[in-house]
Amino acid sequence: MGRLRSRRRFLPALREARGRVVFLSSIGGLNANPYMSPYHASKFGIEGVGDALRQEMRQFGVEVSLVEPGSVVTPIWDKGKDSADAIKDRLTPEDDRLYGEKVARMGTVLEKISARGVPPEKVAEAIGHALTARRPKTRYLVGADARMTLLMRRLLPDRLRDRIIARATGL
Repeated sequence: MGRLRSRRRFLPALREARGRVVFLSSIGGLNANPYMSPYHASKFGIEGVGDALRQEMRQFGVEVSLVEPGSVVTPIWDKGKDSADAIKDRLTPEDDRLYGEKVARMGTVLEKISARGVPPEKVAEAIGHALTARRPKTRYLVGADARMTLLMRRLLPDRLRDRIIARATGL
């Protein structure tokens, strides 16, 4: 909601200045993984707002871009692992039987993802380009994992992609 309120407040100035809007999203806004639905819901929402606003603002010369990083080396991965540990501790015996192993495995998956992340400066470079380029891209994929994820999304049937993700993550 904050992004939408900010956008409404600044739209008149953006139109007048023929400015730029850059949304920081994630490859998680184009492809979902198991046990992360709240995160993906928020990122899919940003993608929808960014795509719609780009089309709406075109007539005013306002450029709108989405920056979609894959994994980035930040403390968020430790936070995710801590959350997985906390969730595991709160599981009922039945939930533990059904999900305990998968929740524990999420910690390992998050560690692997964080190890292959790009430095935050790569994301900053993409944002800088989106803000200053004469003709900015509509989307900036940052990191090899983001590009590979989008390629898989475009080329593979959903069920095959689901099996690949399950095999790769053990989930």
